[in-house]
Amino acid sequence: MVSERTKRLREKMRAHPPRVCVERAYWMTIAYKESEGQPPIIRRALALKKVLENLPISIDDEELIVGKTTSKMRGIVILPELRWDAFPEDMDPSLTEEEKAKIREIHQYWRGKSAYEMWLACVPPQVLDIINKHQVVLTTSAVTPDNKVHVAPDYEAVLTEGLNGIKKEIEEEMGKLDLTKPMDFEKYLFLKAANIAIDAVIHFANRYSELAKSMAAKETDAKRKAELEKIAEICSWVPANPPRSFHEALQSMWFIMIALRNEAMGTAISFGRADQLLYPFYKKDVEEGKITREEAKDLVAQLLIKANDATVATVNVAAAAESGFPSWWSITLGGITRDGKDAVNELSYLFIEAESEVAMAQEEIVIRLNKKNPDSFLVKALEIAKKLAGKFKFVSDETTIQQLVRDGIPLEDARDYIIVGCILPTVPGKSCDNVVSGINLALCLELALNNGISRLTGEQIGPKTGDPRKFKTYEEVWEAYKKQVEFVIPAIIIARNIDLKICSEYFPYPLLSALTRDCVKRGLHSFAGGALYACDAHGLIGIVNVADSLAAIKRIVFEEKKISMEELIEALDKNFEGYEHILYLLKKAPKFGNDDDYVDSIIQEVIDHASAVVRRYQGFANIKNTVAALTATLNIPLGKLVGALPDGRRAREPLAEGGLSPHQGRNVAGPVATLRSVSKLDLTKLRGAVLNMKFNPNALRDEEKIRKLCSMIRAYFESGGHHVQFNIISTETLRDAQRNPEKYRDLLVRVATYSAYFVELGREIQDDIIARMEFGDVV
Repeated sequence: MVSERTKRLREKMRAHPPRVCVERAYWMTIAYKESEGQPPIIRRALALKKVLENLPISIDDEELIVGKTTSKMRGIVILPELRWDAFPEDMDPSLTEEEKAKIREIHQYWRGKSAYEMWLACVPPQVLDIINKHQVVLTTSAVTPDNKVHVAPDYEAVLTEGLNGIKKEIEEEMGKLDLTKPMDFEKYLFLKAANIAIDAVIHFANRYSELAKSMAAKETDAKRKAELEKIAEICSWVPANPPRSFHEALQSMWFIMIALRNEAMGTAISFGRADQLLYPFYKKDVEEGKITREEAKDLVAQLLIKANDATVATVNVAAAAESGFPSWWSITLGGITRDGKDAVNELSYLFIEAESEVAMAQEEIVIRLNKKNPDSFLVKALEIAKKLAGKFKFVSDETTIQQLVRDGIPLEDARDYIIVGCILPTVPGKSCDNVVSGINLALCLELALNNGISRLTGEQIGPKTGDPRKFKTYEEVWEAYKKQVEFVIPAIIIARNIDLKICSEYFPYPLLSALTRDCVKRGLHSFAGGALYACDAHGLIGIVNVADSLAAIKRIVFEEKKISMEELIEALDKNFEGYEHILYLLKKAPKFGNDDDYVDSIIQEVIDHASAVVRRYQGFANIKNTVAALTATLNIPLGKLVGALPDGRRAREPLAEGGLSPHQGRNVAGPVATLRSVSKLDLTKLRGAVLNMKFNPNALRDEEKIRKLCSMIRAYFESGGHHVQFNIISTETLRDAQRNPEKYRDLLVRVATYSAYFVELGREIQDDIIARMEFGDVV
């Protein structure tokens, strides 16, 4: 068990509702005012320096891992340099008049200067219509006030060299430059900015060292005095230098996380393969008697609590996509090593045990599962997942490694992957990857079935692909759909390339780049081609609705000829009102998730086509364009833009959730059939594919049932599955939580690819989770 002090720290964090913190935005703005006229990348470094110099700091009475991302518990960070208009002064009723005045000052400076305004000025009108007006595709630029990258910094370098070691590498590279060469001068500016940023992090840690020293001098309790003196020593040593202990290693990584969150908040930053990175420190300390297993678990638990200390404000559609205040902070455990050996170790177990006792929302735990991993690890994770209503993500090593190798990543690096953000596999410390858009494939199908016109608005959005009433074959429907998809995808590529050009020029990340290979060696920041690997993953939304709809058209209209295309279109136009007999036929057609090759083969074609189209286009600075099957919770707001579909879904209803999750309530053949439908697909063509499943807790009532689920997951992954996660909670409990939220303050649920407190979610998302098929058994 974790200590009582850690339980109190957990309760203190949980008791605080999320509150806006203006400190980062304010000091960032002051720095930009002071640095007018300097190169943009230097301004970014100076801005981080100003924030870390002035961010209020404090050490709680009982904590051993110190450092706060914001000045508030569960602080909401605002990013005016990216989109100032997302943060009105009345966004949080708890803001003081002084804080509101600061927000007004922030707005005044950034009006006309933000990345979003630059983007709006550059995007061609026809592209802007597709993205902002019609929302056939969404880009992070258009809907969110952040610039998400999905990364883990090079913690290995931090732990083996310290920031001083990285500074030495920077200075060595600066010494090689010939400043008479224009490109070398650009490299010089980046390296100078990286040095400023690293010095800022070291100074930030020293601030905590001085604070702990000051507190120790006043402390009367001998035990706490000694702890504060130790904290002071640790913070004076790391992250500047390589850690000498498990405690120092955790503290070093946490300081890096705080700094990166303040440089690039909104970014999905991972703690990487923590069990691999930290195990040498843990093993050494335990063997030398410097720490016990329980003491180490307590430190880990405090770190997991810290993961909940900040999130980023979102706006418009993004607010619906990320309901529940996700921070996208993740840890990846298990899997195999770079040389292909079983990577599960004592820390793998210790982390999930600590999570079992902390049980908060934002510390995302990813379980990598390989054939070489012991069943005991998976069983333990499932036992804890049951206790926490399904907290963990489970990911197949074999399929994920194949995804990365297929994208050109060497096998050794692919084996070292982590999962960041929703479900994006990336190579820690070497990649600058991103999930950048959501492509509404369901709306593309609607356009194909209405000659490019939206049924809900009557506007011509896509190309005229023909009157669907006159289509004589299924192939004509398929071709019309493909033309609509091929029309909208270039829009997102154009929008994203403009976004990256702006961020590369004006809003780079010098610290993150300094901690990403080979940015220092190449003299380029991560947006400019410095990272070894870079990809943009475009989320495919409504894949399942498209496949179910096409299967219904193919079977009911063209094969069985039970209705005509004209009758189908009339029914869609009327949202099935008065056409209930047609609705009945469509709902009886094959549906994905029931191990039916008829529809499962169609979904493969949908994926293959979208993937091929996206991959045609080269991204900015040689970024590779890929696709992923994920929605976050965009299935709800984007569903409101889509009329009735031939799968039996009525207008404005939510689309299928997850990514490859069967549409809510349609996978009636049971959990095994669901897994077979997904695993028969070639998921190596995707850069991540989300599958949500829901079990009644009674389905895992004893060890035998848990072991059956273990075997089911193993079989699913061996057949080609990529990801699965569970809500292990009854529909009855969820409905009671809606009626009596005060009784369920700590009830966790899997929302999309993140967890949240059920009572902090909007009603629509709560209803969406309730509507998912609940299985009463694991067979």
